[in-house]
Amino acid sequence: MGWLRPSHYFPILIKLMHRPWFSGLLLATCLFAQTHSSPSLPEELLRHAVELQQLGDLEGAVKGYREFLAVRPNEIAAHSNLGVVLAHLGRYEEAVAEYQKALELAPGNSGILINLGLAYYKSGRISDASATFAKAHETSPENLQTILLLADCHLRMGQNREVVALLGPLEQAHADDLAIAYMLGMALLRDGQVQEGQARVDKILRNGDSAESRFLLGSQMLASHDFPAAVKQFAGAIELNSNLPDLQASYGQALLSTGDADAAAEAFRRELASDPNHFEANLYLAQILLARKQWSEATPPIQKALLLRPDSLPAKLELADLQVGDAKLSQARSTLEAAAMLWPKSLGVHQRLSEVYAALHLKAGAQREKTLVANLQSKEIVTDRSPKPGDQAPEFSVIKMGSDQSTTLSQLRRAGPVLLVFGSYTCPNFRGATDTLNRLYPEYKAHVPFYLIYIREAHSTQDWASTQNAREGVALKPATTMEEQKGHATMCVRKLHIEFPALLDTMNGKAEEAYTAWPSKAFVLNKDGRIIFSTGLSEQEFKPDQLESALRKVRAPLKASRLQPAAQ
Repeated sequence: MGWLRPSHYFPILIKLMHRPWFSGLLLATCLFAQTHSSPSLPEELLRHAVELQQLGDLEGAVKGYREFLAVRPNEIAAHSNLGVVLAHLGRYEEAVAEYQKALELAPGNSGILINLGLAYYKSGRISDASATFAKAHETSPENLQTILLLADCHLRMGQNREVVALLGPLEQAHADDLAIAYMLGMALLRDGQVQEGQARVDKILRNGDSAESRFLLGSQMLASHDFPAAVKQFAGAIELNSNLPDLQASYGQALLSTGDADAAAEAFRRELASDPNHFEANLYLAQILLARKQWSEATPPIQKALLLRPDSLPAKLELADLQVGDAKLSQARSTLEAAAMLWPKSLGVHQRLSEVYAALHLKAGAQREKTLVANLQSKEIVTDRSPKPGDQAPEFSVIKMGSDQSTTLSQLRRAGPVLLVFGSYTCPNFRGATDTLNRLYPEYKAHVPFYLIYIREAHSTQDWASTQNAREGVALKPATTMEEQKGHATMCVRKLHIEFPALLDTMNGKAEEAYTAWPSKAFVLNKDGRIIFSTGLSEQEFKPDQLESALRKVRAPLKASRLQPAAQ
């Protein structure tokens, strides 16, 4: 029996992986053969340890090998065998120590290097495993097992281009090797090379329907941002093999992207139940818990993510968010200042550092960071085309719910501040934010009018189904006329108990387009019509305290009454 589980990415890999139990046992057997002609007490100790290992008495074997090594501390095979037994018992750090002792006696031994790499791998020390497999690869460059293990480590660390560089040259010589096609396809898709990844997907699909083929298809759709399609493919893969490594984590990412944070958290937890050292599952689960202000629950996955990838910027930012949420501002300051040294051009680092300095009443530092943030924002490559804080709010024309008359942003503002909320009933994120909006409205309505701009459905039954909507019984077809749009908006206002006025975007979606507001966003405008705050409404983006802070900044007595709420 061996302690290595099947390949992390494709079952066929198991055929290529030597099981370390056998490699260690072989060394010990050879040693015994060399010493059997002149038996003595040490050799009897070794014979007994090997017998216990063969019989499955692993604790006894550990004791036996340690007794032998107390007498013969420089026997390579005994250290290696002891490492194998300890690894099988899950005592990976002890196994690592034994393999390292064996390597001191036999530098460059590829078999021991592989076993050491596997012990690192199983203990979650993926960067150490990668470095060890790289050494084994240098020692035996033609060993396909080592190459695949190294590629697997690169994938787990998000080093997709390294996977392509490692496996790409092998593909032609191993044209029928589905393991190489699978790992290479996954790396290409995750690197955004969707067309190249598609060619490897096709190769897998030609071998028939399987959990692996559906997993690859889902990964392709995830890379293309077709999140609902990805959810369906991942769900289909789970039906065929729910234990396929990495699958639940990818499913969770797709669910999170469709706004279903509850189901995503469950998927991440399922991944972690089988692989506690999965970086993305730890990272994204922590993100959800932080958004829900569950500080103590978020601590273990953040710590694990940082242990797995100490140089991860997202994990460092999560740690800082945790420290801020837990009122440990001095610790957050230290974390962010260290991050700023490593990532001096990170907008997220400097934004948080500005907030922490302000909270610590360090005015000079806060102002310095604000200046850095403004400079970085001016140089940022913009992918989100929605207007940003500081921009003049785009003009638009929408329809009043009660009278079917049109009105413009200028008429709604009347030279005063305003909160614009874009959303639809089928958007789980918008529905989740309405409790906060309903709570804030009575306090601020006399100073800052709230308006819901009802836009096209986020998750209509025809275009973009949502797992959360399915659970909550929310199902709407896309509106094809203004009358249908009004019906959807009326139901939304009624079911979500929204008291502030609702307005309808036109069927050509000009308001939504002007603000790039789909599926849901909120904007606070000051009296000059400039945006001072904007946010998406997903659980991870939407921070009620930040919205309320923006409302307080623009609050001012109104000179005249505004548009009254439509009759519900």
